[in-house]
Amino acid sequence: MHQFLFFIISFLSLNFYAQENLLDTSYGANNGFTNFTVYNGTQLTGGLHIQSTAKMPDGKILAVGVRLIARFTANGLLDTTFNGTGYKLFTSGNYGQLQPTTDGNYIFVDGDNNEVRKINADGNSVTGFTTFNQSGILYLDPSGKIYLLKQNSASYSIIRLLSNGSQDSTFTEINLGSMYNYRTMKVNSNNEIFIAGKQEISVNNRKIVVTKISASGTIDPTFGTAGSFLYSGGEYVGDASHLELLDDGKILGLTSGSLCSGSSCFGLIMYRLLPNGILDTTFKNAGTFVLPIQSNSSPVQVLRHQDGSYIISGTGIRTFYAIKMDLNGNLDPAFGLNGKIITPELAASGYPVYNLGFELYGNSIVFAGIYSIFSGGQLKYVGTVRKYFFDTSGLNTQDLIHQNTIKIYPNPVKESLNFTSPHIITGFVIYDQNGRVVISGKSTLLKQTIDVRNLTSGIYIIKIIADKKSLSSKFLKQ
Repeated sequence: MHQFLFFIISFLSLNFYAQENLLDTSYGANNGFTNFTVYNGTQLTGGLHIQSTAKMPDGKILAVGVRLIARFTANGLLDTTFNGTGYKLFTSGNYGQLQPTTDGNYIFVDGDNNEVRKINADGNSVTGFTTFNQSGILYLDPSGKIYLLKQNSASYSIIRLLSNGSQDSTFTEINLGSMYNYRTMKVNSNNEIFIAGKQEISVNNRKIVVTKISASGTIDPTFGTAGSFLYSGGEYVGDASHLELLDDGKILGLTSGSLCSGSSCFGLIMYRLLPNGILDTTFKNAGTFVLPIQSNSSPVQVLRHQDGSYIISGTGIRTFYAIKMDLNGNLDPAFGLNGKIITPELAASGYPVYNLGFELYGNSIVFAGIYSIFSGGQLKYVGTVRKYFFDTSGLNTQDLIHQNTIKIYPNPVKESLNFTSPHIITGFVIYDQNGRVVISGKSTLLKQTIDVRNLTSGIYIIKIIADKKSLSSKFLKQ
Protein backbone atom coordinates (compact mmCIF):
# COMPACT_ATOMS: atom_id res chain seq x y z
CA MET A 1 0.00 0.00 0.00
CA HIS A 2 2.82 2.38 0.87
CA GLN A 3 4.39 1.75 -2.53
CA PHE A 4 1.09 2.46 -4.25
CA LEU A 5 0.62 5.73 -2.32
CA PHE A 6 4.16 6.71 -3.20
CA PHE A 7 3.32 6.13 -6.86
CA ILE A 8 0.22 8.33 -6.65
CA ILE A 9 2.11 11.16 -4.95
CA SER A 10 5.01 10.88 -7.39
CA PHE A 11 2.65 10.80 -10.35
CA LEU A 12 0.90 14.00 -9.28
CA SER A 13 4.22 15.78 -8.90
CA LEU A 14 5.58 14.90 -12.34
CA ASN A 15 6.70 17.76 -14.56
CA PHE A 16 4.51 18.49 -17.56
CA TYR A 17 6.12 19.33 -20.88
CA ALA A 18 5.44 22.46 -22.87
CA GLN A 19 3.54 20.38 -25.44
CA GLU A 20 0.71 19.94 -22.92
CA ASN A 21 -0.75 23.21 -24.16
CA LEU A 22 -1.49 21.29 -27.38
CA LEU A 23 -3.80 18.82 -25.62
CA ASP A 24 -7.29 18.73 -27.13
CA THR A 25 -9.20 19.34 -23.91
CA SER A 26 -12.48 18.28 -25.54
CA TYR A 27 -11.10 14.74 -25.89
CA GLY A 28 -11.39 11.90 -23.41
CA ALA A 29 -12.68 11.80 -19.87
CA ASN A 30 -9.90 13.96 -18.40
CA ASN A 31 -9.58 17.05 -20.61
CA GLY A 32 -7.37 15.54 -23.27
CA PHE A 33 -6.93 11.91 -22.29
CA THR A 34 -8.64 8.82 -20.87
CA ASN A 35 -7.10 6.17 -18.64
CA PHE A 36 -8.91 2.84 -18.82
CA THR A 37 -8.81 1.47 -15.29
CA VAL A 38 -10.56 -1.55 -13.79
CA TYR A 39 -11.71 -1.91 -10.18
CA ASN A 40 -12.66 -4.89 -8.04
CA GLY A 41 -15.04 -3.08 -5.73
CA THR A 42 -12.95 -0.16 -4.51
CA GLN A 43 -9.62 -1.85 -5.25
CA LEU A 44 -7.85 -0.62 -8.38
CA THR A 45 -6.70 -3.80 -10.13
CA GLY A 46 -5.17 -2.36 -13.29
CA GLY A 47 -6.80 -1.57 -16.61
CA LEU A 48 -7.20 -2.39 -20.27
CA HIS A 49 -3.77 -3.60 -21.42
CA ILE A 50 -3.83 -2.16 -24.96
CA GLN A 51 -1.27 -3.55 -27.42
CA SER A 52 -2.39 -2.29 -30.83
CA THR A 53 -5.08 -0.06 -32.39
CA ALA A 54 -6.72 0.61 -35.75
CA LYS A 55 -8.77 3.65 -36.72
CA MET A 56 -12.17 2.69 -38.16
CA PRO A 57 -13.94 4.45 -41.07
CA ASP A 58 -16.35 6.19 -38.67
CA GLY A 59 -13.50 7.59 -36.58
CA LYS A 60 -13.81 5.09 -33.75
CA ILE A 61 -10.75 3.12 -32.63
CA LEU A 62 -10.65 -0.67 -32.40
CA ALA A 63 -8.03 -2.01 -29.99
CA VAL A 64 -6.60 -5.37 -29.02
CA GLY A 65 -4.35 -6.28 -26.13
CA VAL A 66 -3.67 -8.77 -23.38
CA ARG A 67 -6.81 -10.93 -23.28
CA LEU A 68 -8.99 -8.12 -24.61
CA ILE A 69 -10.68 -6.51 -27.59
CA ALA A 70 -12.05 -3.00 -27.07
CA ARG A 71 -13.58 -0.13 -29.01
CA PHE A 72 -13.33 3.58 -28.28
CA THR A 73 -15.37 6.48 -29.61
CA ALA A 74 -13.79 9.20 -31.71
CA ASN A 75 -13.92 11.28 -28.52
CA GLY A 76 -11.63 8.87 -26.64
CA LEU A 77 -14.20 7.13 -24.46
CA LEU A 78 -15.25 3.50 -24.24
CA ASP A 79 -17.90 2.79 -26.88
CA THR A 80 -20.64 1.18 -24.81
CA THR A 81 -22.44 0.03 -27.97
CA PHE A 82 -19.60 -2.53 -28.14
CA ASN A 83 -20.55 -5.47 -25.90
CA GLY A 84 -22.40 -3.10 -23.54
CA THR A 85 -19.16 -2.09 -21.82
CA GLY A 86 -16.80 -1.09 -24.63
CA TYR A 87 -14.60 -4.15 -24.26
CA LYS A 88 -14.48 -7.94 -24.23
CA LEU A 89 -12.20 -9.84 -21.86
CA PHE A 90 -10.87 -13.35 -22.48
CA THR A 91 -9.20 -15.99 -20.32
CA SER A 92 -6.07 -16.14 -22.49
CA GLY A 93 -4.37 -14.41 -25.40
CA ASN A 94 -1.78 -11.73 -26.09
CA TYR A 95 -3.22 -9.85 -29.06
CA GLY A 96 -1.21 -7.42 -31.19
CA GLN A 97 -0.37 -6.13 -34.69
CA LEU A 98 -4.01 -5.20 -35.42
CA GLN A 99 -4.44 -4.14 -39.06
CA PRO A 100 -7.46 -3.35 -41.27
CA THR A 101 -8.00 -5.67 -44.25
CA THR A 102 -9.34 -4.81 -47.69
CA ASP A 103 -12.69 -6.50 -46.95
CA GLY A 104 -13.52 -4.12 -44.09
CA ASN A 105 -12.45 -6.46 -41.30
CA TYR A 106 -9.36 -6.61 -39.07
CA ILE A 107 -6.55 -9.11 -38.65
CA PHE A 108 -4.22 -9.59 -35.68
CA VAL A 109 -1.77 -12.04 -34.10
CA ASP A 110 -2.26 -13.86 -30.81
CA GLY A 111 1.28 -14.41 -29.58
CA ASP A 112 0.28 -16.59 -26.61
CA ASN A 113 -1.75 -19.10 -28.60
CA ASN A 114 0.31 -18.81 -31.83
CA GLU A 115 -2.59 -17.76 -34.03
CA VAL A 116 -3.48 -15.30 -36.78
CA ARG A 117 -7.10 -14.25 -36.29
CA LYS A 118 -9.61 -12.10 -38.15
CA ILE A 119 -12.47 -10.13 -36.57
CA ASN A 120 -15.13 -7.67 -37.65
CA ALA A 121 -15.81 -4.20 -36.24
CA ASP A 122 -17.76 -5.74 -33.35
CA GLY A 123 -14.86 -7.97 -32.30
CA ASN A 124 -16.47 -11.18 -33.57
CA SER A 125 -14.65 -13.82 -35.59
CA VAL A 126 -15.20 -13.47 -39.33
CA THR A 127 -17.14 -16.29 -40.97
CA GLY A 128 -15.09 -17.99 -43.67
CA PHE A 129 -11.71 -17.15 -42.13
CA THR A 130 -9.94 -20.11 -40.57
CA THR A 131 -7.65 -19.17 -37.70
CA PHE A 132 -4.07 -19.82 -38.83
CA ASN A 133 -2.16 -21.72 -36.15
CA GLN A 134 1.19 -19.95 -36.29
CA SER A 135 2.30 -16.50 -35.22
CA GLY A 136 4.99 -14.08 -36.27
CA ILE A 137 5.38 -10.59 -37.69
CA LEU A 138 2.37 -9.71 -39.81
CA TYR A 139 2.43 -7.60 -42.96
CA LEU A 140 -0.42 -6.76 -45.35
CA ASP A 141 0.61 -5.38 -48.72
CA PRO A 142 -1.63 -2.79 -50.47
CA SER A 143 -3.31 -5.52 -52.55
CA GLY A 144 -4.41 -7.34 -49.39
CA LYS A 145 -1.88 -10.20 -49.46
CA ILE A 146 -1.02 -11.43 -45.96
CA TYR A 147 2.65 -12.16 -45.24
CA LEU A 148 3.94 -13.73 -42.05
CA LEU A 149 7.55 -13.58 -40.87
CA LYS A 150 7.82 -16.67 -38.65
CA GLN A 151 10.41 -17.58 -36.09
CA ASN A 152 10.99 -21.24 -35.26
CA SER A 153 13.57 -21.42 -32.50
CA ALA A 154 16.34 -19.15 -33.85
CA SER A 155 15.47 -19.65 -37.52
CA TYR A 156 13.28 -17.32 -39.62
CA SER A 157 11.10 -17.89 -42.67
CA ILE A 158 8.38 -16.08 -44.67
CA ILE A 159 5.05 -17.51 -45.76
CA ARG A 160 1.95 -15.99 -47.36
CA LEU A 161 -1.69 -16.51 -46.40
CA LEU A 162 -4.87 -16.36 -48.44
CA SER A 163 -7.77 -14.11 -47.45
CA ASN A 164 -9.52 -17.14 -45.88
CA GLY A 165 -6.63 -17.75 -43.47
CA SER A 166 -5.08 -20.77 -45.15
CA GLN A 167 -1.48 -20.86 -46.33
CA ASP A 168 -0.96 -19.81 -49.96
CA SER A 169 0.38 -22.96 -51.67
CA THR A 170 1.52 -20.93 -54.72
CA PHE A 171 4.03 -19.08 -52.52
CA THR A 172 7.10 -21.12 -51.64
CA GLU A 173 8.17 -20.63 -48.03
CA ILE A 174 11.36 -18.55 -47.89
CA ASN A 175 13.87 -19.86 -45.36
CA LEU A 176 16.15 -17.16 -43.95
CA GLY A 177 18.25 -19.13 -41.49
CA SER A 178 19.40 -17.96 -38.06
CA MET A 179 22.25 -15.54 -38.82
CA TYR A 180 20.12 -12.43 -38.30
CA ASN A 181 17.25 -11.51 -35.95
CA TYR A 182 14.57 -9.95 -38.16
CA ARG A 183 11.93 -7.60 -36.76
CA THR A 184 10.05 -6.00 -39.68
CA MET A 185 9.07 -6.61 -43.30
CA LYS A 186 7.87 -4.61 -46.32
CA VAL A 187 6.84 -5.74 -49.83
CA ASN A 188 6.94 -3.42 -52.86
CA SER A 189 4.74 -3.37 -55.96
CA ASN A 190 7.22 -5.71 -57.72
CA ASN A 191 6.69 -8.36 -55.02
CA GLU A 192 10.23 -7.82 -53.74
CA ILE A 193 10.50 -8.34 -49.98
CA PHE A 194 12.68 -6.27 -47.64
CA ILE A 195 13.28 -7.38 -44.06
CA ALA A 196 15.23 -5.61 -41.33
CA GLY A 197 16.51 -6.33 -37.86
CA LYS A 198 19.87 -6.86 -36.26
CA GLN A 199 22.88 -9.15 -36.11
CA GLU A 200 23.69 -9.89 -32.50
CA ILE A 201 27.37 -10.73 -32.21
CA SER A 202 27.49 -10.08 -28.46
CA VAL A 203 25.43 -8.23 -25.87
CA ASN A 204 27.09 -4.91 -26.71
CA ASN A 205 27.72 -5.57 -30.38
CA ARG A 206 24.47 -5.57 -32.36
CA LYS A 207 24.46 -4.35 -35.94
CA ILE A 208 21.70 -3.11 -38.26
CA VAL A 209 20.81 -5.53 -41.07
CA VAL A 210 18.50 -5.18 -44.10
CA THR A 211 17.98 -8.10 -46.50
CA LYS A 212 16.29 -8.08 -49.90
CA ILE A 213 14.33 -11.05 -51.31
CA SER A 214 13.67 -11.03 -55.05
CA ALA A 215 10.20 -11.71 -56.51
CA SER A 216 11.34 -15.27 -57.23
CA GLY A 217 11.76 -15.90 -53.49
CA THR A 218 15.56 -15.94 -53.31
CA ILE A 219 17.98 -13.53 -51.66
CA ASP A 220 19.02 -10.85 -54.17
CA PRO A 221 22.85 -11.02 -54.35
CA THR A 222 23.06 -7.56 -55.99
CA PHE A 223 21.70 -5.89 -52.84
CA GLY A 224 24.26 -4.73 -50.29
CA THR A 225 26.84 -7.45 -49.76
CA ALA A 226 25.55 -10.85 -50.91
CA GLY A 227 21.95 -9.74 -50.38
CA SER A 228 22.16 -7.82 -47.11
CA PHE A 229 23.15 -4.39 -45.90
CA LEU A 230 25.08 -4.66 -42.65
CA TYR A 231 26.07 -1.51 -40.83
CA SER A 232 29.54 -2.06 -39.46
CA GLY A 233 29.67 0.92 -37.11
CA GLY A 234 27.00 0.01 -34.59
CA GLU A 235 27.87 -1.10 -31.11
CA TYR A 236 24.30 -1.54 -29.91
CA VAL A 237 21.03 -1.84 -31.83
CA GLY A 238 17.70 -2.39 -30.08
CA ASP A 239 14.79 -4.64 -30.96
CA ALA A 240 12.51 -1.99 -32.52
CA SER A 241 12.96 -1.69 -36.29
CA HIS A 242 11.03 -0.10 -39.18
CA LEU A 243 11.45 0.23 -42.94
CA GLU A 244 9.87 2.68 -45.38
CA LEU A 245 10.16 2.07 -49.14
CA LEU A 246 10.45 5.49 -50.78
CA ASP A 247 9.09 6.47 -54.18
CA ASP A 248 12.56 6.72 -55.75
CA GLY A 249 13.52 3.18 -54.69
CA LYS A 250 15.53 4.30 -51.68
CA ILE A 251 14.91 2.78 -48.26
CA LEU A 252 14.46 4.72 -45.03
CA GLY A 253 15.23 2.71 -41.90
CA LEU A 254 14.65 3.43 -38.24
CA THR A 255 15.69 1.55 -35.13
CA SER A 256 16.50 2.06 -31.47
CA GLY A 257 19.89 1.87 -29.86
CA SER A 258 23.28 3.54 -30.04
CA LEU A 259 25.82 4.01 -32.83
CA CYS A 260 28.74 5.06 -30.64
CA SER A 261 30.04 4.85 -27.09
CA GLY A 262 28.52 7.07 -24.43
CA SER A 263 24.97 8.03 -23.46
CA SER A 264 24.99 11.03 -25.82
CA CYS A 265 24.83 8.60 -28.72
CA PHE A 266 21.50 7.10 -27.70
CA GLY A 267 18.35 8.08 -29.53
CA LEU A 268 16.33 7.28 -32.61
CA ILE A 269 18.66 5.78 -35.23
CA MET A 270 17.83 6.75 -38.81
CA TYR A 271 19.52 5.57 -41.98
CA ARG A 272 18.82 5.68 -45.71
CA LEU A 273 19.89 3.18 -48.35
CA LEU A 274 20.17 3.45 -52.10
CA PRO A 275 18.14 0.91 -54.13
CA ASN A 276 21.22 -1.31 -54.33
CA GLY A 277 21.52 -1.59 -50.53
CA ILE A 278 24.42 0.83 -50.06
CA LEU A 279 24.27 3.75 -47.62
CA ASP A 280 22.97 6.94 -49.23
CA THR A 281 25.74 9.42 -48.40
CA THR A 282 23.49 12.37 -49.31
CA PHE A 283 21.47 11.57 -46.18
CA LYS A 284 22.52 13.09 -42.85
CA ASN A 285 25.96 12.18 -41.52
CA ALA A 286 26.86 10.26 -44.70
CA GLY A 287 23.91 7.91 -44.48
CA THR A 288 23.07 7.32 -40.84
CA PHE A 289 22.63 9.44 -37.74
CA VAL A 290 21.07 9.48 -34.27
CA LEU A 291 18.27 11.90 -33.44
CA PRO A 292 18.33 12.38 -29.65
CA ILE A 293 14.80 12.40 -28.28
CA GLN A 294 14.82 10.54 -24.99
CA SER A 295 16.90 7.54 -23.96
CA ASN A 296 16.95 5.00 -26.81
CA SER A 297 13.65 6.40 -28.21
CA SER A 298 12.33 3.08 -29.51
CA PRO A 299 10.27 3.70 -32.67
CA VAL A 300 6.85 2.04 -32.57
CA GLN A 301 4.94 3.29 -35.61
CA VAL A 302 5.83 5.14 -38.81
CA LEU A 303 3.23 6.67 -41.12
CA ARG A 304 3.56 8.71 -44.27
CA HIS A 305 1.61 11.94 -43.81
CA GLN A 306 -0.58 13.46 -46.54
CA ASP A 307 2.06 16.12 -47.33
CA GLY A 308 4.72 13.46 -48.02
CA SER A 309 6.48 13.81 -44.68
CA TYR A 310 6.67 11.08 -42.06
CA ILE A 311 5.25 10.96 -38.56
CA ILE A 312 7.05 8.61 -36.19
CA SER A 313 6.00 7.71 -32.67
CA GLY A 314 7.69 5.78 -29.94
CA THR A 315 8.55 5.43 -26.28
CA GLY A 316 10.89 7.79 -24.46
CA ILE A 317 11.68 8.00 -20.76
CA ARG A 318 8.27 6.94 -19.43
CA THR A 319 6.74 9.12 -22.14
CA PHE A 320 5.12 8.86 -25.56
CA TYR A 321 6.65 10.93 -28.35
CA ALA A 322 5.99 11.81 -31.98
CA ILE A 323 8.14 13.60 -34.52
CA LYS A 324 7.42 14.87 -38.02
CA MET A 325 10.24 14.91 -40.56
CA ASP A 326 10.89 15.05 -44.29
CA LEU A 327 12.68 12.42 -46.38
CA ASN A 328 16.03 14.01 -45.51
CA GLY A 329 15.56 13.60 -41.78
CA ASN A 330 14.80 17.28 -41.13
CA LEU A 331 12.27 17.93 -38.38
CA ASP A 332 9.27 20.14 -39.11
CA PRO A 333 9.69 23.07 -36.67
CA ALA A 334 5.95 23.85 -36.89
CA PHE A 335 5.08 20.43 -35.43
CA GLY A 336 4.77 20.42 -31.64
CA LEU A 337 7.84 21.99 -30.07
CA ASN A 338 10.69 22.13 -32.60
CA GLY A 339 9.36 19.11 -34.47
CA LYS A 340 8.48 16.96 -31.47
CA ILE A 341 5.47 16.22 -29.30
CA ILE A 342 6.43 14.58 -26.01
CA THR A 343 3.94 13.71 -23.29
CA PRO A 344 4.58 14.18 -19.59
CA GLU A 345 6.13 11.26 -17.76
CA LEU A 346 3.14 8.97 -17.40
CA ALA A 347 4.49 6.98 -14.45
CA ALA A 348 6.99 7.38 -11.66
CA SER A 349 10.62 6.31 -11.96
CA GLY A 350 10.93 2.53 -12.15
CA TYR A 351 7.41 2.02 -13.53
CA PRO A 352 7.38 1.10 -17.25
CA VAL A 353 5.51 3.07 -19.92
CA TYR A 354 5.00 1.91 -23.52
CA ASN A 355 3.70 3.85 -26.48
CA LEU A 356 1.96 1.34 -28.74
CA GLY A 357 1.10 3.50 -31.72
CA PHE A 358 -1.03 6.42 -32.84
CA GLU A 359 -3.98 7.39 -35.03
CA LEU A 360 -4.36 10.65 -36.97
CA TYR A 361 -7.42 12.90 -36.99
CA GLY A 362 -6.75 15.75 -39.42
CA ASN A 363 -4.06 17.90 -37.81
CA SER A 364 -4.12 16.08 -34.49
CA ILE A 365 -2.66 12.84 -33.19
CA VAL A 366 -4.05 10.32 -30.71
CA PHE A 367 -1.42 8.32 -28.82
CA ALA A 368 -2.36 4.88 -27.51
CA GLY A 369 -0.37 2.89 -24.98
CA ILE A 370 -0.02 1.70 -21.42
CA TYR A 371 1.54 2.87 -18.18
CA SER A 372 2.15 0.86 -15.01
CA ILE A 373 0.99 1.14 -11.42
CA PHE A 374 1.64 -0.86 -8.25
CA SER A 375 -1.63 -2.28 -6.95
CA GLY A 376 -2.64 -5.36 -5.01
CA GLY A 377 1.00 -6.27 -4.45
CA GLN A 378 1.72 -6.44 -8.19
CA LEU A 379 2.74 -4.27 -11.12
CA LYS A 380 -0.37 -3.57 -13.21
CA TYR A 381 -0.79 -1.97 -16.62
CA VAL A 382 -3.43 0.60 -17.51
CA GLY A 383 -4.42 1.56 -21.05
CA THR A 384 -4.44 5.22 -22.02
CA VAL A 385 -5.21 7.43 -25.04
CA ARG A 386 -4.15 11.10 -25.38
CA LYS A 387 -4.93 13.60 -28.14
CA TYR A 388 -2.68 16.48 -29.21
CA PHE A 389 -2.96 19.09 -31.92
CA PHE A 390 0.05 19.33 -34.23
CA ASP A 391 0.40 23.03 -33.43
CA THR A 392 -1.45 25.93 -31.79
CA SER A 393 -3.47 26.66 -34.94
CA GLY A 394 -5.61 23.60 -34.11
CA LEU A 395 -6.61 24.99 -30.74
CA ASN A 396 -9.20 27.45 -32.13
CA THR A 397 -10.74 29.05 -29.06
CA GLN A 398 -10.80 26.09 -26.72
CA ASP A 399 -8.88 28.09 -24.13
CA LEU A 400 -11.54 30.81 -23.98
CA ILE A 401 -13.11 29.09 -20.98
CA HIS A 402 -9.85 29.41 -19.07
CA GLN A 403 -9.62 33.07 -20.08
CA ASN A 404 -13.14 33.62 -18.69
CA THR A 405 -14.40 34.87 -22.05
CA ILE A 406 -16.98 32.07 -22.14
CA LYS A 407 -18.51 30.69 -18.94
CA ILE A 408 -20.34 27.38 -18.60
CA TYR A 409 -22.25 26.75 -15.39
CA PRO A 410 -23.22 24.96 -13.25
CA ASN A 411 -20.97 21.95 -13.64
CA PRO A 412 -22.11 19.39 -12.52
CA VAL A 413 -25.62 20.24 -13.67
CA LYS A 414 -29.06 18.80 -12.84
CA GLU A 415 -31.62 20.79 -14.83
CA SER A 416 -30.38 23.88 -16.72
CA LEU A 417 -26.94 24.38 -18.27
CA ASN A 418 -26.00 28.01 -18.85
CA PHE A 419 -23.24 29.57 -20.90
CA THR A 420 -22.44 33.23 -21.48
CA SER A 421 -20.02 35.05 -23.78
CA PRO A 422 -19.06 38.62 -24.67
CA HIS A 423 -19.47 37.42 -28.27
CA ILE A 424 -22.72 36.44 -29.96
CA ILE A 425 -23.28 32.68 -29.59
CA THR A 426 -24.54 31.35 -32.91
CA GLY A 427 -24.95 27.68 -32.10
CA PHE A 428 -24.21 24.73 -29.87
CA VAL A 429 -24.09 20.93 -30.02
CA ILE A 430 -24.04 18.44 -27.13
CA TYR A 431 -22.54 14.97 -27.69
CA ASP A 432 -22.82 11.87 -25.53
CA GLN A 433 -19.88 9.57 -24.72
CA ASN A 434 -20.39 7.68 -28.00
CA GLY A 435 -20.09 10.85 -30.08
CA ARG A 436 -23.82 11.01 -30.84
CA VAL A 437 -25.59 14.39 -30.99
CA VAL A 438 -28.19 14.53 -28.18
CA ILE A 439 -29.08 18.25 -28.20
CA SER A 440 -28.31 21.05 -30.67
CA GLY A 441 -29.55 24.54 -31.35
CA LYS A 442 -28.94 27.98 -32.81
CA SER A 443 -28.88 31.35 -31.08
CA THR A 444 -28.07 35.02 -31.55
CA LEU A 445 -27.74 35.77 -27.83
CA LEU A 446 -24.94 36.51 -25.40
CA LYS A 447 -26.46 34.05 -22.92
CA GLN A 448 -27.98 30.65 -23.53
CA THR A 449 -29.83 28.26 -21.21
CA ILE A 450 -30.32 24.60 -22.15
CA ASP A 451 -32.75 22.23 -20.49
CA VAL A 452 -30.79 19.02 -19.81
CA ARG A 453 -33.27 17.32 -17.45
CA ASN A 454 -33.94 14.55 -19.99
CA LEU A 455 -30.27 13.58 -20.30
CA THR A 456 -29.20 10.47 -18.42
CA SER A 457 -26.46 10.88 -15.82
CA GLY A 458 -22.95 10.90 -17.24
CA ILE A 459 -20.28 12.91 -19.01
CA TYR A 460 -21.17 15.00 -22.08
CA ILE A 461 -19.28 17.28 -24.44
CA ILE A 462 -20.68 20.65 -25.49
CA LYS A 463 -19.39 22.45 -28.58
CA ILE A 464 -20.15 26.18 -28.65
CA ILE A 465 -19.87 28.38 -31.74
CA ALA A 466 -19.20 32.05 -31.03
CA ASP A 467 -17.67 34.78 -33.19
CA LYS A 468 -17.25 32.29 -36.07
CA LYS A 469 -15.04 30.10 -33.90
CA SER A 470 -15.79 27.07 -31.75
CA LEU A 471 -14.73 25.54 -28.47
CA SER A 472 -15.55 22.29 -26.71
CA SER A 473 -15.79 21.47 -23.05
CA LYS A 474 -17.08 18.66 -20.85
CA PHE A 475 -19.81 18.76 -18.25
CA LEU A 476 -21.30 16.24 -15.86
CA LYS A 477 -25.06 15.63 -15.84
CA GLN A 478 -26.13 14.46 -12.39
